[in-house]
Amino acid sequence: MANEKHTDVRDWEVDASTRQSVQPFTKYTPFRTATSTTAADIKSIDRGEIAANWVTNPSIEGTNVSMFGTSGAAISRSSAQASAGSNSLLVNPDNTAAGEGTYWTSPTIPFSVNPQFISAQCEVRGASASGAVKIEIRDVTGTTVLATSADHNLTTSFAGINTVYAIPGSTATAAYRVYITTTANINIDFYLDKIMFEVRSDNDTVSAYVDGSIDSLYSWTGEAHASTSIKRPDMQIIRGIKITNESSTAAEIIYVAFDTTATATTGIPVLAGATLETPFPIHFNNNVSVIAATGTPTVSGVVWGVGA
Repeated sequence: MANEKHTDVRDWEVDASTRQSVQPFTKYTPFRTATSTTAADIKSIDRGEIAANWVTNPSIEGTNVSMFGTSGAAISRSSAQASAGSNSLLVNPDNTAAGEGTYWTSPTIPFSVNPQFISAQCEVRGASASGAVKIEIRDVTGTTVLATSADHNLTTSFAGINTVYAIPGSTATAAYRVYITTTANINIDFYLDKIMFEVRSDNDTVSAYVDGSIDSLYSWTGEAHASTSIKRPDMQIIRGIKITNESSTAAEIIYVAFDTTATATTGIPVLAGATLETPFPIHFNNNVSVIAATGTPTVSGVVWGVGA
C-alpha cells in the first residue's frame, strides 16, 4: 500500500466481526523455551498445509496390516526399525524377480469434471545398503502403471520416495493401487514407514506426511492407527495467552509483545516468577514475540487462537 493518509485510520485498526468475537478458541500452541536478549517469536501465524492421508495404518503402529497386499514378498509388522513411532512394515522379497514388494488399494475416488491429483509417498530403509526400490501408482488391477518414482537405492537410513498422478477431468470413479517394489531381483529385506496417499483438487503438491498422532493440528477420523487422518490449518488469529517466567532471578524480566518485535519499550513486562494471562479475548494477526532483559530465562505456557 502507498500514499497512506490519516483518514485511512479505520483500515489500520482491527475490527473483529461478531462471529470472530464470540467464536470459541479452537487452536492452541503450548510452549516451553529459553529466551535470550535477542527477540524471538514463540508463535508466528502461519496457516500451514491442509492435507489428508487415506492410509489407515500409515506408521504401522496398529497391529492390523491386512490393508497391505503382497506381490512376490512376505510382509509383517516389525519393531526392528521405525521412522515414526515404534514400528514399520517389514518386506521380505521372494528373490525370484523384479517387482517384489507390497501394495495398498485406495477407496474409490469420486467423479469430478475437474482434474484431481493423487500422490503416494512413504519412507523406506534397507536391512543393508544394497538393492533398489520404487513407488508406483497403478490402476486397481495392478497391471497398468500410471506414475512412478525414480529408482531409490536402499541405505540403512530411512528416506522418502513419492510419485504423483493427475486424474483427467471427467474420469469415471475408480480405485487405485500404490505399489512399493524392488527394481531388480534382490534378497534384501526393506522397511516401510510413514505411508501416505492423498487426493487433491488444487495442485499436484506432495504434502508433508500426515497421521493423527503428530500434534494438536492432526487427528484421526476414527480409531487411532486404524482410520484415515487429517491435518487442519493452524490458528489465524491469536485470541489469548498464558505465559510464565520461570526464572527466580529478579533481573531476568521478560517482555512480551504482539504483532511486533518485543523490546523493553514495546513489550509487556513479566517479572521473574510471574505469569501474564489475558483475562479477556484479544485479537492479533501476526506473532507473539519475547525478549529477556538479561540472561536466558525459560518461559512456558500456551497461546490460544481460532482458525479465521
